[in-house]
Amino acid sequence: MKQELTNRQKAAMETRKRLLIAARKLLYDKDFSEITVADIAKEAGVAVGSFYVYFKRKEDIVEGLEDYDFYHLAQIVNGMTEKGILDRLAYYCHEFMKGIEDYGLEITRQWIRNNVAPQRMCYSKEDDTKYTFDVRTLQSILQEGVTCGLLKAETPVDDLALFINAELYGLMLAWCMSNGAVVGSMKTDDYLHIMLTKALEPYIP
Repeated sequence: MKQELTNRQKAAMETRKRLLIAARKLLYDKDFSEITVADIAKEAGVAVGSFYVYFKRKEDIVEGLEDYDFYHLAQIVNGMTEKGILDRLAYYCHEFMKGIEDYGLEITRQWIRNNVAPQRMCYSKEDDTKYTFDVRTLQSILQEGVTCGLLKAETPVDDLALFINAELYGLMLAWCMSNGAVVGSMKTDDYLHIMLTKALEPYIP
């Protein structure tokens, strides 16, 4: 039986959420290097000491932001039952890249550094890192396609999930390494039409 959260646990989750939302709001106007822990705490309406209850250092909130935003993206895509498999994947790929780009190059580079040695996601119910969570999300989208008859039973769900995720991570790296010249969110439609549609073609009834 699932144990209910205590009021104290609920309050702690709410405080952490407020800190994440505050950091995200500040990042729309300032570079990551310009924001201090005190700025984040002030925006969230909490004491500076509260920040360190949930994060060891400023850089660690980057991981929390990614967990929070992409967990909710996964929920949205998995609820798109009226859409076909290609539409679901197109939405996921575009929003995945757009969500990363909204944070800017500096914070994305920090996120990449953090995830070379990944930590467990706070918002996932499973024992996930960001990488395994992204692969599992794509597996669930593709498996739903199989279940609904949009894809054949023999569709290699695990391999396709791995390759799609690798392509998105590759676009993210290309964006960082080109100093913003390669914009991944502007390439997802090309990826879908040039590569992914062809890859899925043998498995569409």
